[in-house]
Amino acid sequence: MKTEQEKIFENVINKKTEESPEKKETKKTNMLLAAFMMFILPIMLVVLGVFLGGYIGKFIGTSIRTFQIAGGVVAFILSVIIIKLFDKSAVIDKDAEVIHWDDM
Repeated sequence: MKTEQEKIFENVINKKTEESPEKKETKKTNMLLAAFMMFILPIMLVVLGVFLGGYIGKFIGTSIRTFQIAGGVVAFILSVIIIKLFDKSAVIDKDAEVIHWDDM
C-alpha cells in the first residue's frame, strides 16, 4: 500500500510529464517564407517608405529629410503589424516531426 507522500510524488511526476515541451503545440510554416517575413520584408518596407517619404516631401515642397524619416518610421510600424498578422495566421500542424536537441 502506498503512503500519502508517495501518491503526492507520483501526481507531481505525472503532471510534469503531461506538461513537457514535447506535447506543446508548435506552429509550422515554410521556413523560407518565415525568414523573409522576419528579416527581408522590414528592410524592404523601410527603404520603400524612405523613398516615398522623400518623394512626397519633394512634391509638397517642404523638408525632404523629415518626410523620409516619417516614411521610414511608418513603413517599419507597418512591417511590425504585417509580421504580427503573419504569426497569427500560421497554422498548428499536429503531424510535424519533433526534433530534440539530443538528436542532433
